[in-house]
Amino acid sequence: MFVSADEVTRSLRGTAGLIGRRPDALRHFDVSERGFWRSFGAIWLTAPAVTVALFLERGAGTAPFQLDHITASVVAGLLAGFLAVPLAMIAVLRRLGRTRAYVPFVVVTNWCLAAGLLALTLPGCLLLLGLATPDLAALEASAFLVVVLWLHARAARAILGLPGPVAVMVTLACFALVAGLAGGAHALV
Repeated sequence: MFVSADEVTRSLRGTAGLIGRRPDALRHFDVSERGFWRSFGAIWLTAPAVTVALFLERGAGTAPFQLDHITASVVAGLLAGFLAVPLAMIAVLRRLGRTRAYVPFVVVTNWCLAAGLLALTLPGCLLLLGLATPDLAALEASAFLVVVLWLHARAARAILGLPGPVAVMVTLACFALVAGLAGGAHALV
């Protein structure tokens, strides 16, 4: 599921357009069946986030990639974000009567998730480089997380045609699902 540089550029332009509230933002995403499957290739953009997470879990002086419980935990958390939400949204969108929006929703939120995780690497990098204290890095990561959640809610509202409060509830439910699965994976390994 490798994606072309053109598709990455267009999708990130669409994500930036959503952040900037541009009315044409959604046209940058390939919402075809092919685009749906290729949007899962956005997971490759999260490699810096995975690397930083592994360094933070193990300590800066160690090799980040080892086949062990820490790597399994980080990868399971990442996969939860890219697989659990699309699977859960099948039932949610059926219940809301918006099944036609499923493919566009998954495509856009996959790209937004990849962009968000990429942005969340910055506080971790600053911490690893000694340019931020743990408290400052946590504050920065929290601020980025708020932006990522806002972006997801914005995408939910634009694609699903939901009122703002309902879009926020969908976003918080998606976040709770991912956080719960990632936390569960971390606890199991």
